[in-house]
Amino acid sequence: VKETGVAIEPGERVLVAGESGSGKSTLVRAVAGLWPWGGGSVNFHPDRRLFMLPQRPYIPTGTLRRAVAYPAAADNWTAEEINTALDKVGLAYLAARLEEEAPWDQTLSGGEKQRLAFARLLLHSPDIIVLDEATSALDEKSQEKMMETIVHELPKVTIISVAHRAELEAFHSRKITLERRKGGAKLVSDIELVPRKGKRNVFQRALWGSGTKGGARREVE
Repeated sequence: VKETGVAIEPGERVLVAGESGSGKSTLVRAVAGLWPWGGGSVNFHPDRRLFMLPQRPYIPTGTLRRAVAYPAAADNWTAEEINTALDKVGLAYLAARLEEEAPWDQTLSGGEKQRLAFARLLLHSPDIIVLDEATSALDEKSQEKMMETIVHELPKVTIISVAHRAELEAFHSRKITLERRKGGAKLVSDIELVPRKGKRNVFQRALWGSGTKGGARREVE
């Protein structure tokens, strides 16, 4: 994303939009530290924790408890805490199988895996969430319920997400649109979906800026 500067304040929920091939997923992977190619820099405040939710969540082998707690240790939370998280994302029926060892990656459906990933969010309670098509396997009603849960349970979290469904705009405060160009992408619009009071404080914003193709720079206060 060349010659571009974008600042994101703590607590903002930003939707990254654009046509296929415009680099949306590449950009959010760079922000999450999962894309080593290109130029630029991604800088985070040392006290902020980031959590990435991809379209296909990783499900480790072992017990369901371990799968929900990942990447933390399985015993970091009590069974009651984990079951509460599962209930909030619509997986209460799995509570009785918490200590069961099974090939969960093959046992759970695509939608159940995405729900489980959202349960991880509730347990880890990060400061920044990066969502890359994280609700694509859910129907519209389930997607709405999932986003409502995250906004309600983690009201101060900063969200950067990529999604194609227009309905998700309702859960974001801002929309950034990228356009595919020769040699990279270009930011063509940056609009606020929910008006914010006062002017933006540059020192309290996340910034990704100019760099080579695929590059990003971001600071988070």
